[in-house]
Amino acid sequence: MKEHNSGNNKFNQIIWGESPRSFYFSFQGTFNRLQFFGALVTLNIFFNIIAEQGIFFLTLFCGLIIFYASLAAIQKRCRDIKQRGTIFILIFSMAYPINLYLRYMKEQNLIIGNNTEKVLGVVIGLYLLVYLFLLFMPGAKEKDLNLTSPLLNYPKTYFMICIAICFFVFFVLGY
Repeated sequence: MKEHNSGNNKFNQIIWGESPRSFYFSFQGTFNRLQFFGALVTLNIFFNIIAEQGIFFLTLFCGLIIFYASLAAIQKRCRDIKQRGTIFILIFSMAYPINLYLRYMKEQNLIIGNNTEKVLGVVIGLYLLVYLFLLFMPGAKEKDLNLTSPLLNYPKTYFMICIAICFFVFFVLGY
């Protein structure tokens, strides 16, 4: 006779929703602070494990997956605090590739100009402020599940446009 532990399944459903795939890659629903923090931690741990392998294209592919999942997490968290999140999405979309670029430059021991480093540092600072704001802002009592940033009305299209811009800049700069 097999025992059924419904408490554990209920806990997993509270954390993951239907499945980890819908938790990370769906733009529907909301994230409370704990879910948002958990998503950030697991995504960053996953990325750092892959990046430590030192395989550039694997790191790049993993970075794209993390970017998409992070867009979904930010949109869900913004819905929880009753914000469209457009400014958060723009800052994240600008800072994430810069963060990857800085990581790449550091791994390759390449030097960045002093002024460029200052500007990039400001953008990364904004990136961290967005995360901190979304992490510590309490959720609204009544969630608006229809609230969406205009940028993410078509999230896959927005993702592809961001990737195209990044690759264009990457190849234009010659890195």
